[in-house]
Formats: sequence, C-alpha cells, structure tokens
Amino acid sequence: MPMTVMPAPDEISYFKLEKERKYYLDDIVDGELMGLHRLILRWNMEDAGKKPEERKPIWIYIMSPGGEADIMWALLDAIGASVTPVYTVNVGTAASAASLIFMAGHKRFMMPNARVIIHEGSAQFGGDAVKVMDASESYKKELKRMKNYILAHTGIQPAQLNRKRNNDWEIDAQFCLENKVCDKVIESLDEVI
Repeated sequence: MPMTVMPAPDEISYFKLEKERKYYLDDIVDGELMGLHRLILRWNMEDAGKKPEERKPIWIYIMSPGGEADIMWALLDAIGASVTPVYTVNVGTAASAASLIFMAGHKRFMMPNARVIIHEGSAQFGGDAVKVMDASESYKKELKRMKNYILAHTGIQPAQLNRKRNNDWEIDAQFCLENKVCDKVIESLDEVI
C-alpha cells in the first residue's frame, strides 16, 4: 500500500486562502510575486461574464519592504485591468514598490498603526560612460513614471511629493486617509476578512 504524504500546514493554509481569494504580500517584491499576477488573471477568467459587483473580491494583505520595479509594474497593470475588484490592506508597512501596489487597490484599507514609505528607490549603474548615461536617463524616466502613478492614485500634492520623496517619506494612516492614499483606517478585522 503506497504511503500517503500529507501537505505541510502552511501549504494547507495557503490553499485555503487562495480559495478565498486572499493573498499575503509579506516579503520582498520579486519574481515570486508573479504567482499573484497569475492568480489575478485566473480569478478574472473564472469571473468572466459577471458584473464587477457580482464578483468575489481579491484581497491582498501587505507587509513588504518593496523590491523590483519591473515586477511592481506588472502587478500594477494586472490590478488596474482587473474587472474583479482588488482590495489592498496595509497591515504594517507598505514601502517602496509595495507602497504603489497598495495604492493600486480598487479599495485600500490600513491598520491604525500601519505606514506607507515613499522614496525614489535605488539604482546602481556600471559599464562605460555611454551605458551609465543611458541607464541614468532610463532611471529618471522610471522616477517620473512612479511620481505620476502616485499623483494619479492619491490626493498627495505634487509640491509635497517633490519635497518629501528624496528621502524615505514615512506617512501614517491618518495622513493616508486625509490624502486619499487609503480609503479607510480599519477598526475591526471583520472589515477586511
């Protein structure tokens, strides 16, 4: 008789959450996050033909220091194009690339002590002078794209963003609520489960 191998408890938990369309972004934004991209596509395919209000929402719970811009942009596009509602919940810190993913939510929630960290990111350039200059120009365009995204998805004023984002700009839940970075500061977990 073959031996049955049971899945690990964390695997069982993952599949239960997946069935409920809940996803934890609780690490760096890297290639592994493309799994969430695939899930958003799959859930939209499952919901095809239904009106947005008839679809079961996707919940993304965020506690991340950020990470790769290319992965971030792919996820922002998927969330933006999703007809199935995508709700983001900042449970602690949404920094750098994760802050923009948080801002992409169709509805955005924050825990009372959560924070968002916005900055210009980091880059390293190498090679001959022409390659370094080309990479620098490309990075300037990337910074402008990120700035435009933040301005389009929040009520933050351009002058304030220009002044603050040169450093790590840490903003709390109250500021986020007042400046349309989030829609609601939650008082009960029942609001986001």
